[in-house]
Amino acid sequence: MASGHSETGTADVCIVGAGPVGLALAFKLETLGLSVTLLEMGAGGAVDGAGDIEFTNRHHAPSMAVSRPGIGGASALWGGRCVTFDDLDFEVRDHVPFSGWPISHEELRRHYAEALAVLNCNAGEPAFEAIGVSDNRIDTNALERWSRVPDLGPIYGERLKASKRIRLVNATVTGITLDASGERVEGLTVYRDGRQNQITARTFVLAGGGLENVRLLLALREVWPEALGGADGPLGRFYQGHLTGYIAVLQFDRPRIASHFAFNVDDEGYVFRRRLQITPAVQAEEKLLNCVFWIDAISVADPVHGSGALSLIYLFLKMFGLYRRLSLGLAPTARGIENIDRRHHWRNIRTDRRSIFDLFGSLLNMLERRIEPWRTLINPKGRYLLRYHAEQVPNPESRVRLHPAGGTGRQGAVAVDYRVVEQDLGSVLKSHEILDTWLRQTGLGRLEYLHDAPARRQAVLNQAFDGYHQIGLSRMSGTPDNGVADADCRVHGITNLYLAGSGLFPTGGHANPTLPAVALALRLAGHLSEKLRR
Repeated sequence: MASGHSETGTADVCIVGAGPVGLALAFKLETLGLSVTLLEMGAGGAVDGAGDIEFTNRHHAPSMAVSRPGIGGASALWGGRCVTFDDLDFEVRDHVPFSGWPISHEELRRHYAEALAVLNCNAGEPAFEAIGVSDNRIDTNALERWSRVPDLGPIYGERLKASKRIRLVNATVTGITLDASGERVEGLTVYRDGRQNQITARTFVLAGGGLENVRLLLALREVWPEALGGADGPLGRFYQGHLTGYIAVLQFDRPRIASHFAFNVDDEGYVFRRRLQITPAVQAEEKLLNCVFWIDAISVADPVHGSGALSLIYLFLKMFGLYRRLSLGLAPTARGIENIDRRHHWRNIRTDRRSIFDLFGSLLNMLERRIEPWRTLINPKGRYLLRYHAEQVPNPESRVRLHPAGGTGRQGAVAVDYRVVEQDLGSVLKSHEILDTWLRQTGLGRLEYLHDAPARRQAVLNQAFDGYHQIGLSRMSGTPDNGVADADCRVHGITNLYLAGSGLFPTGGHANPTLPAVALALRLAGHLSEKLRR
């Protein structure tokens, strides 16, 4: 095996990772007139030497479910939900330790429209019909947009081939080489076609995802022990995701209210949805982490939906062996498909006086969903599972380390200890209580919990499962003591090494990180252009 070979031609910027963040950064730099070398493991060839990942608890998803080699990266696994941050996410909150960003929300907000375009999503603001309540403790207009084409690989792969300024290289990055001062990157060690090479550039950006970025930085610190804050510094700590799941059914007193919170399309045909969110003032007063709620249709197979019409449809399909063939396999159940009770379906039919009247509308709705699967299955009885999506508190003990055994790949193996703490759980439970009180006082409805009070905390813990949203492992900060990168995304102490992606986020809010991460990458492109031209 040859070693020490250097690639000819030094680009302005070398980017590691061709997922949504890396692609957005590369194409923005291209439009700004800079040359780019884009390194992607599995881009047009075999994956060479990917490193091992070991998980120390059951709260983290397996690596195959959270990352994907190749152009577009994890967008091939992404559903397409695009959500902006809130102003409060950037503020220092007394009840949230280690909160506060070194930049304001405005620094990202100005790039949201372009980021949405990169993600094949509409930046327009849909017109919301008023709900008709005066109590403003809950925001009923919290918005999520959806990408029309979430998988970016097929779209941007062709654009990469046609680019005159972006050179795509199929390679696995295994190390970062600093100069004698330890303050500047000279090159990256990569494996390509079974050979070890050196990639040079004026500036380097790690955009390989939270875990992969920190893997390379931890390996760098093995060579330079005092760099990046040393062994007790912030690198690889503060690992956050989001808590999500169901512990309640939302029963609307007026079933038609649900249409305000169902999936809809804007004037340009893009899908969006309204959600429910506790306002910043109430969050501060109650010392809550940021959390948002939305309604999910209950599967027709689950009699918890309470509708005689939906029970009739399910029993008919089941009787003739059609349910499994026609089911889209998307709608969730309250307690799992194994707990379906057919007697409960017959009880729905007997006690629901509108079973026959509702039947035609329900059948029509289901037919529409066969044509447009994004549509929400409307329940004539106004009953829906209430999905929560909640922020985690930054916890320095939730962390990633280099595995001492080394692993089997060319990259160093990492051990992941992703944790869920009491503040995470308590905030989710308290947020439900506040929402339930608001629903009852406004006359909109109520929550019906799926578990007795003593079991709810455990239910939230049992559903705590992430790793898709790799937040905080290389966080931004004003000083090296508190984070890994500065306000410009540059690694503290290294003049030409930058980071991109959700690993930079000091806190995660309730937002899915893809859109904000792309917006932050676009901001970084502007900074790099100005710096390199100077």
